[in-house]
Amino acid sequence: MSKDLFLKKMSSYMPEEAIDLVYSWLGPHNIRLKITKPRRSKLGDFRVKGKQQPAIISVNGNLNPFSFLITLTHEIAHLKDFSERKTLRDAHGSNWKRIYSNLLAEVIETGAFPNELHPALRKHINNPKAASCSDATLLDALRQYDVEPKSRLKELPLGAQFLLSNGMRFERGELKRTRYKCQELNSKKWYLVHGEAEVINVEMN
Repeated sequence: MSKDLFLKKMSSYMPEEAIDLVYSWLGPHNIRLKITKPRRSKLGDFRVKGKQQPAIISVNGNLNPFSFLITLTHEIAHLKDFSERKTLRDAHGSNWKRIYSNLLAEVIETGAFPNELHPALRKHINNPKAASCSDATLLDALRQYDVEPKSRLKELPLGAQFLLSNGMRFERGELKRTRYKCQELNSKKWYLVHGEAEVINVEMN
């Protein structure tokens, strides 16, 4: 893809200040970039299909520009890690962390992120998580830029009822480390739901 076409396509999803940098990262690699519909289980991913086929990076297209850029950088770090080690084993190991931290530091230098995000980003760089949604500090900082901010399960009181994106209705129970024990009201079964899960608070009559 030409640089001009890449700029035109990506300017709808991420800050323009970082587009040239991201293009330079992808340039040396045989890679296909896909913008996908929202997925409940992940924000993005990196896949390798075969030696003669391009690797695939996908990112959810509903993310705010800064979340999109961080997710894309996360996946490009996987691409570069795979290019160096030729394996997907230990995908979030020390080599990936080093690459990801360096790439994200480069993005910050472009001025693509507002100053308000810098403290959370610097903390994130020092100890990258396997998924950005596991970094509560960064996630909370990014939420203010969402077009339609959603509630997080951890924000609801004990006993509150809520809906997940799949339509299942639960009642929030006690916290078990990072997940809450929640009862699905139709089946009465218990599930562990991550505190950072996006939910719809349901008013009880």
